Amino acid sequence: MHTRHLSTLAVALSLVLGCEDAEKEKAKAADLQRKADERISKIEAQTAEKVASAEKRVAELQDQLIEAGAQAKAEADEEVSKLKTEADKLAAEAAAAIKKARAAYKETERNELTSLSKDLDDVRAKAQSAPPKVKTQVDQALKDATAKKDAARKAIDAFDDATVETMKTAKAKADQAMAQLKQAIHTARTKLP
Repeated sequence: MHTRHLSTLAVALSLVLGCEDAEKEKAKAADLQRKADERISKIEAQTAEKVASAEKRVAELQDQLIEAGAQAKAEADEEVSKLKTEADKLAAEAAAAIKKARAAYKETERNELTSLSKDLDDVRAKAQSAPPKVKTQVDQALKDATAKKDAARKAIDAFDDATVETMKTAKAKADQAMAQLKQAIHTARTKLP
């Protein structure tokens, strides 16, 4: 009787500790997400402001070209070239920032997928020693989890094509796919004895 209570207590304690690790990972991922979002927002705002300023300046210089003589036209052409070079540089910086954000999102999601894959493998290993009736139920649940894992991997790969405008949507889809995978693994685990 005492042993049964101790076993129950040990299982409850391991579940609590597992939840704390998951919560820490979730908090870490949320913090990484927040930092990436802040960085993207800041870079987007700075880039948009600089590009707008550069475009306004280009327009002003073009107006001056019409009124100016040959020398003024040459000077204005030089200034326009500089501004276009700066605008190209800013566009390249924005593209690099988006690339970094994509990489950060993918890294976070891939780490979580790796962790969930380990959980899935653990359930699969435990199912091997389960009674035949239970094994059949677990195998069916594992098929569903495997399909969800493939969907999560595709959602992560979608970051490669995400633009500034679609980045948050791609992140939301990846998060949803991960949540569905977690649920499928949990369902499979509950079928084990």
